Amino acid sequence: MEETPGATAAASKTAKVDPLMVPGIIGGELARYSSAMDEVLQAFRRTRQITRSQVDVLRTATAAVHRIAVYSQQLSRLAGGRLRQSHERVAIDDLLKKVLADNDWRYYDAGLTIEHRLQQVEVILDPGLLVSLLEVAVDCAARCGQVVSLYLSIKNWPEHGLLTLKARSHVSAGGAGAELEDTLEWVMLVQLAQAMGVIVEREAIGDQVHFTLEFPRTVRQLEGLTAVEVDSGDPSSMGESRPLAGHRILLITNDDRLRMQVRTICEAMRLVLDVTPTCKQAIRYCELDKPDMIMIDELLHDEQFDTLREDLLRYDVNFPCVEIASASNVVEVSSWMGDRMSRVSRDSLRDQLPSIMAMELAKVF
Repeated sequence: MEETPGATAAASKTAKVDPLMVPGIIGGELARYSSAMDEVLQAFRRTRQITRSQVDVLRTATAAVHRIAVYSQQLSRLAGGRLRQSHERVAIDDLLKKVLADNDWRYYDAGLTIEHRLQQVEVILDPGLLVSLLEVAVDCAARCGQVVSLYLSIKNWPEHGLLTLKARSHVSAGGAGAELEDTLEWVMLVQLAQAMGVIVEREAIGDQVHFTLEFPRTVRQLEGLTAVEVDSGDPSSMGESRPLAGHRILLITNDDRLRMQVRTICEAMRLVLDVTPTCKQAIRYCELDKPDMIMIDELLHDEQFDTLREDLLRYDVNFPCVEIASASNVVEVSSWMGDRMSRVSRDSLRDQLPSIMAMELAKVF
């Protein structure tokens, strides 16, 4: 399956699933539950009676088939690569507690025991997709054991939110090691993580299976601004980061000094910078290959640029644009869902532009 455009560079480190294996995994899941339903049907034909346990089997199988259908539809949307995401500031710990409470009855019916130890962690992600990610993560762990322990914390470096799920059986398997199986839940978890820019990994440790979800877009306070964690503790280095690394920035300017200033900042952040001297050439550039963000010299801001920005916003309502102002002491940050562009003055580029770029890119990656 294709990665959804907009996943961060960090997500390239996440686990992968061979797309050719997905139809077989779905078919295996369907065969498992259709076989159980067929056994109940055959027993009913023989006895003309149905027991309470057989009703439970049918109820479980029917729910499972419905889940498979929902997952298949969601996987199709993810493969299409056109998910519209609304990035908001969300507390994972609060959302995870709500997910566990909302699904408590389902976990009880499945005989699942859930333990958790959660620190406060905030991220910038689509809330709806994050709910789906957390639900699927728990379901994925539940396929590997009846006891699931959840740990939410922040890594020492980089300061990313880290959710760890440890799955084990109630009774030890007597020295037998846990096995990693590519279930439909695992496929769904991997595809959601890639679409959201979340790093997901798993490993078998003894008789347990550990799943880890790392969130590069963890919120922290940076020079008085709410920003995404950018992997650098040294403000003077402007070292913004691996999660942002590789994204392409288009700068519209005919000022060589401004071009060099922005290029220096982008190189420190491991971003790729392209430059066009006019808005007309910028339009041609975007027709050939859309950049991840546009910055424009205020002196070149005209109707052509406004038309270009409107077109880009129709493609992505959060498409990031930053205007570089000529006046001194200008720092204006757009809201997460607002129409206003972020602005920063030339004399503040070194101090303010890295943080503003990280926040703007976090809207869509």
